[in-house]
Amino acid sequence: MLKKLLVSLLSAMLCMTVVAESGSNVETGQNNPDNNSITIDKNGDVFVSPLWFHISDEGTAEVIWNRSYKNMESVVIPSEIKIAGHVYPVTSIGYRAFDGCSSLTNVNIPSSVTNIRHGLFWNCSGLTHIEIPSSVTHIGNYAFYGCSGLTSIEIPSNVTSIGGKVFDCCSELTSINVAYDNSIYTSEDGVLYDKNKTEIIRTPEKKKENFKLPSSVTSIGNSAFRGCRALTNIDLPSGVTSIGQSAFMGCSGLTSIEIPSRVTDIYVYAFRGCSGLTHIVIPSSVTSIGYEAFYLCENLDVVINNSKENVTVYEDAFYRCKSVKFLK
Repeated sequence: MLKKLLVSLLSAMLCMTVVAESGSNVETGQNNPDNNSITIDKNGDVFVSPLWFHISDEGTAEVIWNRSYKNMESVVIPSEIKIAGHVYPVTSIGYRAFDGCSSLTNVNIPSSVTNIRHGLFWNCSGLTHIEIPSSVTHIGNYAFYGCSGLTSIEIPSNVTSIGGKVFDCCSELTSINVAYDNSIYTSEDGVLYDKNKTEIIRTPEKKKENFKLPSSVTSIGNSAFRGCRALTNIDLPSGVTSIGQSAFMGCSGLTSIEIPSRVTDIYVYAFRGCSGLTHIVIPSSVTSIGYEAFYLCENLDVVINNSKENVTVYEDAFYRCKSVKFLK
């Protein structure tokens, strides 16, 4: 209903170009130097230079993806847009809105935004710094995936949800810092944990050499150390019970790790590509070893302190490992 009203208002009050599909109107939008000049597509999505917006039924605006962003170097996202006398607050930046914008170096996000959605800055390799406003409560999956130029990031106090693989393939990231009064997350030495430090969520990929976890940690989260190539040794606390998906994937410099005796599950891809590992003992507590858990660990001798009947080993868990031996 809102979209129909919007279309009729625009048609009646503005000189408008209606285009067939989002993305086909780039020239039209860029030929309107006045930010108040509007273009609308057949779906009711609106171009207010230099961005496209989706208007929700609740009367809020979300920045959406458009191919015209590809060569954009800098962008200021407005806190609101005005269309035909109506004001629409910009509260969200949509699914993969700036996906692949490798030239993008500077983004200004307004305090009206509460939601950073899935894959927002996917592969924005030129992005070296970004300020997340305190209004943001949710950071979606893959939000900064592949931002290889990003060196540090601050998580504000109101963020209550951080999705999976948010900082994967951020090869220059040295620190993830959390506001002290955030009730869900915390950080120590630039490493992201849940508030009680029972789960390590993400270690920056630039983390080097030896690493010792707090004794309170019981869970190694998905992708917790993924891509930390300079990591050579890590001490896991005795209370750790699970090693998550892709937890140490690509840690090619890791030469030694002791799996605690309380661990019951080693999830998919957990140590995939850890070519520096030479010897590992999987304790009798482990009952499940996930798909490709030790895939391409070509120098690794694996000793499993259990029998084949008591351990579920998924396909290619030890593909190309040097040797695998069950002790029982």
